[in-house]
Amino acid sequence: MQWRELIALSVWTLLADLLIFRTIGFSGPALFFALAPLFFLAREFAGQKPWIAMIIVALLWLIAARLSWAGSGLTVAAGVALIFALAMVMCGCLPMELDGIAYAARVLIDGLIWIFGRRLPPTIGNAAASDTTDHSNFDPQRQAIRTPQAANWLLPFAAVLVFGGIFVLANPNLLDWVSRKFTRFADRMWFWIEGMSIWEIPFCLLAFVLGAGLLRPLLPMPRIGPADTRLSFDPAEMRPARLFAAYRNTLITLIVLFAVYLVFEFQTLWRRDFPPGFYYAGYAHQGAAWLTLALALATGLLSLVFSGSMLRDARLIWVRRLTWIWSLQNFLLAAAVYNRLLIYVGYNGMTRLRTVGFFGITVVVVGFVLVLFKIVGNRGFWWLIRGQLLALALTVIVYSLFPVDYVAHRYNAAQVRRGYLHPSVMIAVKPIDDEGVFPVLGLTSVNDPIIREGVLALLAQRQLEIEAKSAGDWHWTKFQASTDLLYDRLWKHQSRWTGYLDGTADRQAAIKSFQNYAMQWY
Repeated sequence: MQWRELIALSVWTLLADLLIFRTIGFSGPALFFALAPLFFLAREFAGQKPWIAMIIVALLWLIAARLSWAGSGLTVAAGVALIFALAMVMCGCLPMELDGIAYAARVLIDGLIWIFGRRLPPTIGNAAASDTTDHSNFDPQRQAIRTPQAANWLLPFAAVLVFGGIFVLANPNLLDWVSRKFTRFADRMWFWIEGMSIWEIPFCLLAFVLGAGLLRPLLPMPRIGPADTRLSFDPAEMRPARLFAAYRNTLITLIVLFAVYLVFEFQTLWRRDFPPGFYYAGYAHQGAAWLTLALALATGLLSLVFSGSMLRDARLIWVRRLTWIWSLQNFLLAAAVYNRLLIYVGYNGMTRLRTVGFFGITVVVVGFVLVLFKIVGNRGFWWLIRGQLLALALTVIVYSLFPVDYVAHRYNAAQVRRGYLHPSVMIAVKPIDDEGVFPVLGLTSVNDPIIREGVLALLAQRQLEIEAKSAGDWHWTKFQASTDLLYDRLWKHQSRWTGYLDGTADRQAAIKSFQNYAMQWY
């Protein structure tokens, strides 16, 4: 272990203690993720694609910014996954999900082996080594120079400590200044020790070992599945597949079925006004989920068709042509799912769950596109699995960065301001984080008195909640930029809801009235 690696591990452990173990909010992990890339500068980059490392570092900084603005547990988990991915890239390994899971499972073992592992250097006095080692180039003088590595920095440090202490003792004023600084430092260290938890030392040891496993993992890195995913066959290996006719007939049948259903779908639900009593939840919510499942099953079926003995059948070109027709129909089916979700959003507004629906259908479409790339590029099964897992992981990371509540309630508030009141139900009954309250501030002057008073009462309640959280012991890791900025806005405009700040009964009554009134559009 080189001195720069030891320093990096020590700083890593200290930051983990300060910013993770002793943290209260999300600003501590935010700073930790922002500084984490610097930890890997203690080792040389062994990869061939530095742009991948730069992308991961950029994502880590976005994670840090998101945690500082409005943090969540999902965002923290995304940051942890990106640190493992960066460690893999630094070793020259692509950060694929299955490989990353295998690496994460053994990273502590890697760290322990690096810390406690020993390599016996060959010596002339070792008979076993002398029998197997070539000493023709052995230079005793060079070996003597390279051996005392610790003395290279311990001796200068000791010299500065001794002579610097003499110089301090020779100057009373300087001695008094140093004494005061040392006393203050000792007091802080004692305060630090008094605040230690019984679990803090085990946590720091765990962080040190984990950092060692991230900095110097055992090579080669784990790899799940074959490295070469491109398929190629000798013409002599081509032979008819037993299920060729079954797969061909299945695709023809599905093309006909999809054509009939898509005509029905576009006639009944595309660009039309819906009558009163229309079952929005059934068609637009549950129906979208079932159609998403159909698209996922289509992805699996295409993967099954273009695998095994089918790839050695010379008639595969006919199945490919059928596949392009069915693929076009699947994209139309995906458009139908988006349309159903938009119908539901257009009826009574945007929510977190509907945002998840948009992300979900998008990752399913990406998975289907990857299947098509697999077919065109003659890729194998493992290429598809890795690609789809990577798409899923990136989708989760993007969702963790996405300002869900702000986007949702910006849409809802805009609809209410223009006179369409249905989305107000989502403001009345759904939980809203601090960043999602900003668009609601624009509803304090809407014409509908029940909605207006309900919004004023909700804003007063949010202001009181923020003040209650800030009344306790403050720690800098509690800071959230969205909460801080929101409170400034609420404090500047609190004259609009002053009556609800003092009257608890009036505030609760206005909120309850707003909820009961808005539930007619739920």
